[in-house]
Amino acid sequence: MVQKRRIIRERGKMLQSKKFILVAAIGVVLAIGFFSSVRQIGTGQVGVVTQYGKVTGRELGEGIALVLPWGLNNVTVYDIKVQKETVSSTAASLDLQDVSSEIVLNYQLERGSVSNVHQTIGVNYIDKIVTPAINEIFKAASSKYTASQLITQRSKLKADALTGLQTRLKPFGITVSELSIVDFKFSDNFSSAIEEKQVAQQNAERAKFNLEAAKTDAQAQKAQSETLTKEFLQKQAIEKWDGKLPTYLGGGDSVFNIPLTD
Repeated sequence: MVQKRRIIRERGKMLQSKKFILVAAIGVVLAIGFFSSVRQIGTGQVGVVTQYGKVTGRELGEGIALVLPWGLNNVTVYDIKVQKETVSSTAASLDLQDVSSEIVLNYQLERGSVSNVHQTIGVNYIDKIVTPAINEIFKAASSKYTASQLITQRSKLKADALTGLQTRLKPFGITVSELSIVDFKFSDNFSSAIEEKQVAQQNAERAKFNLEAAKTDAQAQKAQSETLTKEFLQKQAIEKWDGKLPTYLGGGDSVFNIPLTD
């Protein structure tokens, strides 16, 4: 009888131990499932939710969100803050001069369009869409101007390129806010021609200035010679005379026209 009770107690302990292990295992599974379903999205980011590789259309905003655990849902995070892309591009002007430039583009993904970007383009949308668009639009805009016009109408070229990129990228959910064209360069031959032209213009302006200065000086001397007559000089000398006769006059003409005595 005692042995029978002992066996029952041992079986009870084993059963309780199994229940504890089962509960603990369920707890671990639930904890892992909970943590695998929690996603934290940072400021200025959007999370695109996919299920078995298919875009669900659900976009997660900033903060903490729950998705299906165990890999049923995956989340790809995109940055929707203003981004900067710098591209070195080359083109040909209307008069077939080679021109190269470094273009800086400011853009951002539109909230609500990120799922479409993920589905149609993917995470490499910069290399697939943005960079090729910059190169193509810059080439198209530059071909409308001669090399000289690209220098004198640079702001207009920038406006044309900016409008072209805004139109090109808008359907993909990408908003273009600003474009800058820096480090504008032409071929060595064209740059030398421009420099020679500038030097020639500077020399021409300098020669024109010197000619005008010479004319002005000649006119001043002529006016002075016409004003300083013999009578005028005599009058000036008489007005400044101190009353003493000079002891020597070098020349035949006397300012005072007074004969000198021994």
